[in-house]
This record gives sequence, structure tokens and C-alpha cells, in this order.
Amino acid sequence: MISMIVNVKLYATLRKLAPKNVQIGEAFPLDLDSPTVNGVLHKLGIGEEQAKIIMVNGTRVTKFDHELHANDTVVIFPPVGGG
Repeated sequence: MISMIVNVKLYATLRKLAPKNVQIGEAFPLDLDSPTVNGVLHKLGIGEEQAKIIMVNGTRVTKFDHELHANDTVVIFPPVGGG
């Protein structure tokens, strides 16, 4: 299988899954074996229920099987809590 690199930004409670040296709002490279949004989630250990908003290159996507391309930027937000 051919791997490829995408850039990932994690926000709020998901930030804990980013590498330690990554600043808030900063993307980090992720090497994928499965070039889909689900591949990103699986690689980072994020459950589908934890990924409330997903954007690829600035466009919101709702399908976990959305195909990714090399150097795409994937932004993931968890569900927002509060009250």
C-alpha cells in the first residue's frame, strides 16, 4: 500500500492527540495508509462520534469515506459542550 502525507489541525479536546510541539491552530503532518477522513480518525484514535465538524481544505465534509489527496489539510473539531 502506498502512503501519503496530509496536514491535520485538531481543536479543543482533540488537541491532546497532536504531537507535543504543535501549537494551537498549527497543522502537523500525518502519514496515511488509507487516504480518507476515516483513515485520519483511525490513525489518531478518534472515534466518529468525537469528530463533530471536519473540514478538508476549508470545505466542510460529512462523509467519513471522503477521499483525501497528498498535502490536503484536514481540520477536526469535537462536539461543543457547555450550557
